[in-house]
Amino acid sequence: MIFEVKIYDLTEIFKETKSKLVKSNIDNGAKVYGIKLDKMKGMIGFEILPNRRIGTEFSDIAKKFGLKGILHSDELPNYGISEEEVKNVKKILNCSEEDAFILLISKDYEIAKKVFNLIINRINESIKGIPKDTRQANDDGTTSFLRPQPGSERMYPETDHPYIHIDKDVIENNEYNIIRYNISYGDIKETFDIYYLKKFDKDLYIKLLNEGKTILNSIDPEFVKKMLKSFGYDEKQIENIIWSEYINDIIKMSFDINPTTVYYLFFQMVGDTENLFKEKIEKFDLNFVYKIKDYLKDKKIVKNAIPIIYYYYIKYNKDIENIIRENNLYKRNIEELKKEIIEYVKSLNTNDKKVIFSNVFSKFKYVADSDDIKKVLEEILNI
Repeated sequence: MIFEVKIYDLTEIFKETKSKLVKSNIDNGAKVYGIKLDKMKGMIGFEILPNRRIGTEFSDIAKKFGLKGILHSDELPNYGISEEEVKNVKKILNCSEEDAFILLISKDYEIAKKVFNLIINRINESIKGIPKDTRQANDDGTTSFLRPQPGSERMYPETDHPYIHIDKDVIENNEYNIIRYNISYGDIKETFDIYYLKKFDKDLYIKLLNEGKTILNSIDPEFVKKMLKSFGYDEKQIENIIWSEYINDIIKMSFDINPTTVYYLFFQMVGDTENLFKEKIEKFDLNFVYKIKDYLKDKKIVKNAIPIIYYYYIKYNKDIENIIRENNLYKRNIEELKKEIIEYVKSLNTNDKKVIFSNVFSKFKYVADSDDIKKVLEEILNI
């Protein structure tokens, strides 16, 4: 059987998904695309090498195009994707009990289309025989897809361009090595340095990162996981961060402000803004995150104010400083807070402490930390 498939946009199925992996990407503008593979149930999860499955080969192809990998029917439901969502995917794709499916999460349909075409080509080549490709050696003795082998028509020396000469040196230091590449292309000469930390060192890592250095450890999943764990991120958060295109921004920012707040900015801010204003935002703005981070660091605002600021920033393209001023969202110091709460409590005209607490927290949560609000209420109500 030679495969020809149709690509489906399945994003609507996952609009309200509980999978943080899928939801965070959709919130950031990505879509979920899927294809059906006739009579391939159980084959995508088939192990071809120790800890490597056919699905792993397909995932390697996706990663070459900047995607995080694939999701497929042999491993679902999983990763927060429900059985109901899997059933809906199968229904849209018209899958029988013997069929399989593959999902890709991508902001660019053309990239998803290229990846699906390469996967289908690989399946069709596998039907005829062993696919011809260049493979890289892995540390565990297995190999993985690197690129397709060119056909015979491409197997000749390139004569229109000068040779590219690359010399590699390793400069040893106590804490790290510098892998230096000296590249010559005709009259063009470039030097490119890659830093490799000999052991896990969070402070050294951020120092080099802030200096704009390229760090080889950044592509080591175990090193990255260790880094994220050292900030206090839990396993589910780490899974979402590793899949995020903003992983380096998240790590960098986690040195600057509370990691809980960093996670909120990248994964929850857009959703909270939509919930507060009952409007679809669907846009994540990295520039805003870096700007608002400084306001949080300087304690000029509280976290609860972020959705309000973000809404006016995205919706009306307003300056952050102006939004804060116009909506009076500056964080109150304890004396300012006490004065405003006393006036507000008087206006409530009630002695019911539960009513007072509820109303005060609802009103002042955008301009003060909950601990400060509680402290002032306990003082003025003699609790």
